Amino acid sequence: MERKVDEFYKVIEREVLNYFTCPNGKNEYLSYERIKSLIKDMIAFLNTESYYIFTNSYKNEYNIDFLYNPKLFSFTLLPHRLDKKLLELCKYSTLLYSELFDNMVCDLSYLLSIFENIKEHDFFVKKMLEVCKKVYGDNSDNSDNSDNSNNSNNSNNSNNFRNIKDDIRCVIGRSDYMTNRNNDIIDDKEKIDDENINDKDIKQIEYNTISVAFGNLSSILFNGHKYILKQIYKEYFPYIGNEEEQKEVNDILDKKFDNNFVQGIITCFKKCHDIYISEYKPLLGSHKVIMMSILHEDDFNSFDKYKTTNELNKININQKALTINEIKLLFESKKLFLNYKDETLIDSLKRIKNKEYNPYNEIFKPGKLLIDLNDIEDILNVDCININDILKNINKYERNIFEISVLYFRALYTPNHFNENIWKIREMFEFSDAIKIPSLPYQLVGSKKIQMLLLDNDILKKYISLNLNKEKKSDEQITKDMTLLKKTFALQVDPSQNINAHIIQDAINNENNYLLKPQREGGKNNLHGNQVKQKLKLFYDHNKKQTLSHYVLMQRLFPSTFTAIHCRTQEMKNEICTTNISNEQQKKKPSHLIQFSPEKSISEFSLFHNFIFYKNKNILNEQKGYLVRTKNYTENEGGAICGISSLDSFFLTEH
Repeated sequence: MERKVDEFYKVIEREVLNYFTCPNGKNEYLSYERIKSLIKDMIAFLNTESYYIFTNSYKNEYNIDFLYNPKLFSFTLLPHRLDKKLLELCKYSTLLYSELFDNMVCDLSYLLSIFENIKEHDFFVKKMLEVCKKVYGDNSDNSDNSDNSNNSNNSNNSNNFRNIKDDIRCVIGRSDYMTNRNNDIIDDKEKIDDENINDKDIKQIEYNTISVAFGNLSSILFNGHKYILKQIYKEYFPYIGNEEEQKEVNDILDKKFDNNFVQGIITCFKKCHDIYISEYKPLLGSHKVIMMSILHEDDFNSFDKYKTTNELNKININQKALTINEIKLLFESKKLFLNYKDETLIDSLKRIKNKEYNPYNEIFKPGKLLIDLNDIEDILNVDCININDILKNINKYERNIFEISVLYFRALYTPNHFNENIWKIREMFEFSDAIKIPSLPYQLVGSKKIQMLLLDNDILKKYISLNLNKEKKSDEQITKDMTLLKKTFALQVDPSQNINAHIIQDAINNENNYLLKPQREGGKNNLHGNQVKQKLKLFYDHNKKQTLSHYVLMQRLFPSTFTAIHCRTQEMKNEICTTNISNEQQKKKPSHLIQFSPEKSISEFSLFHNFIFYKNKNILNEQKGYLVRTKNYTENEGGAICGISSLDSFFLTEH
């Protein structure tokens, strides 16, 4: 039955496309009127599920920031076909990155040494290394020093550092893949029409260890595609003759569109929160422990985050979202601070509320991260002499002090999020007991440089040889894991190294077959085409050659194209406003209408991955949830927020 379901989906694709490309055509199954009503049903479903992104922000008279004027996010009308075997390979490979990355992070001295030759050409990497060394020391063996009873100085010194091996380590990550036609270079004729050619393999583009987005919106779209396809199969599929066959088809479709991102991220957050409470005795009780999500300014992708926050509230976990500027104001107001292990809450408040105290001059050491949400007029008078008065004040004051169990970074992954003051705050975060998702070492291990180094057999073998609980694998298992991972590896080299001279010259001669990737997250950073050619010419300039170490030279992937119907919300200009809206400025804002555009497209497939380690034990390792982004095949960069890519889903097939 599943094969018949797969074959009929090709009919659905063809007949829905006819509606947009052949206005006078006639379908065998779906009438144009029925397709029109299905489109309306799809849009109604997305509206019901809040498949939105905001477009504007403002601050009201009470100094509260608001986002407003939401619009439907870009999407494709139908899902893209994907071979189930390719997805299974991606799943297995993605789960192995928890072992790889944690083994590297626990070998911190080696991890930091990898970036030494880059830091002089990359200020952002340099600052990350500086903070890592301040927090974790110059090596990863601080616990070994503290165990040396013959050297009390070493022991005291180690107490000022964190030991990454003893920390609770968590990543909510995403591994991005793209199908590839066996590394063939597509000629112009094939570019015109290659829809009937099956992709032979799938390659990893990158692994993101910080600020992975669109998980909840993606789940909505998967369900939306399933919703309209169930209608179509019920009404038109010729192989349904009774209720039992209808149930079988529905079960097949349910499995094809299973996207359990929400379940995965909530499980991960809850485990982190619970482990923190069990391992770090809360200062004011477990009911005063909250999570914090850190956002950049004007983060319009808030509907994607609301679902997670609401689901956490259902299980009595409060997640507070703060922007970088809000965090900076709290820090400067002495309302975001560390409570050190040798301090009571009163001690900490006396220290930071002192008029002479400047948080930017603080020399941090490990401690609990606290946030003070008291009003300005309720600031504690720490100069009062009578201890009873202090205790009386503190009992009231501590009601609005909360302990942070988890710091979830949806910002601070790119240089323009930082200045020197923000780096100081990031240092405080890293020193804190709060579980960082991710910590700075994990942010480094998710860089393009590490992805490139894993192509080295010796490095790959070293860090894949220990399992999730740091036990040695059998040689057979090591070989199996390495073989599967290497199936997803694309060619990547350091363009500053002489050993890669022949690849660099080929990239100069064939610049459209390669791209240059810097050590950055967030998109729109890669170099393409002539930019690759011009930048690589520095290889032959002795004085500038080393600046190329900041980049990774990667082969370009060539997936087969297909026709996708992109549904994008565009501004409607010159609108006459007839509604009675009190905000005059909002009246002038254009509304958004959906525009449909059939385009030759390619897709990027992403697998969300959640894992937690505590000391040498693995607590969680799950692949939960998917993201598909589809774009016009002529586009070099992606970018769903800016409208280049539309969110999509996949229709899994057996071939």
